[in-house]
Amino acid sequence: MKPTQEKDEFFIPLDQSVELETPQSLSDDHNLPLFSDPSLSLKPLRFLSRAAKGVLALIAILATWQTVEFFHFLSQTHWSLATVFGLLVAGLMGVLGKAVWEYFGYQQDFKSVNQLQSGAESIVKVRSCGQSKSWLAKLNALYRNKPHQLLLEKALSTLPDYADDTETLQHLDKQLFNHLDEQAVARISQHSQQTAIMVAISPLALLDILLSGWRCLKMLDEICQIYGLCPSLPARMKLLKMALTQMALAGSTELITDQLVDLASSKLISTISTQAATGAGMGFYTARIGLLAMELCRPVPFAEGQRPGMGKMTKEIISSIRARFQKENE
Repeated sequence: MKPTQEKDEFFIPLDQSVELETPQSLSDDHNLPLFSDPSLSLKPLRFLSRAAKGVLALIAILATWQTVEFFHFLSQTHWSLATVFGLLVAGLMGVLGKAVWEYFGYQQDFKSVNQLQSGAESIVKVRSCGQSKSWLAKLNALYRNKPHQLLLEKALSTLPDYADDTETLQHLDKQLFNHLDEQAVARISQHSQQTAIMVAISPLALLDILLSGWRCLKMLDEICQIYGLCPSLPARMKLLKMALTQMALAGSTELITDQLVDLASSKLISTISTQAATGAGMGFYTARIGLLAMELCRPVPFAEGQRPGMGKMTKEIISSIRARFQKENE
């Protein structure tokens, strides 16, 4: 017995004799006009900076006016009160002036390093004689009244008199900057391991950020000091910004897949793989920022094949995390 077909009153069958055409995809048509309007484009908020400068100028004018008025009131009351108030204002202005001077003065070290790096690159490209004198004068100015001045003089004392410009830089690279590189790499390795361990044992994400940021800034301070630069808050922020920018432009660095697999394969670490992986990742990023900071602070750019890599540091970070957790579980 054949089943009866019920007719759906809302279903209209298509004519089988008519061939259907596939509609053209809109995504394949690259000649469609762009639906845009100038009123929807992003406008630069220049008025905000102007307004902020205006507000600051107004605050400065009001503060100056109030200070003068108060000084005039104290002078009419008694000259000693006006004198004390004047000394306090002069001391405050001196402190602010020193802060402003240091803010702009410390930036000069990084400008000098950029000039030295550019000059060193041009010297290495062309074999010449005589160009290194001006370059050495800038290096002397950077290291003047710093502990690096004695190290530089010691390195120059062993420089052969027949050395050309390229050989002069190579001599300084070997006798001076290689020793500074060893100190910087050791500090980067130590800070990256400490960051990895602290983040791995920290239960809070906010605490991870604070700890890693604190260790990173401390590491940048020490790298600046190793290469003879004066660390300051604006200098550290500028250095951190430059390092992060270069890291973003460079993309992914050396592959560390084998090390991560080795980390996860451990029976001890596998039970806490999330914390360990988070700590290891923060340690890797800290080490990478430190290595980029070395390149930014080093007056002579790294030669081909001389740039320190992440391989050894990666193994040290993983070993430190494993040792830490093994110690806690004993």
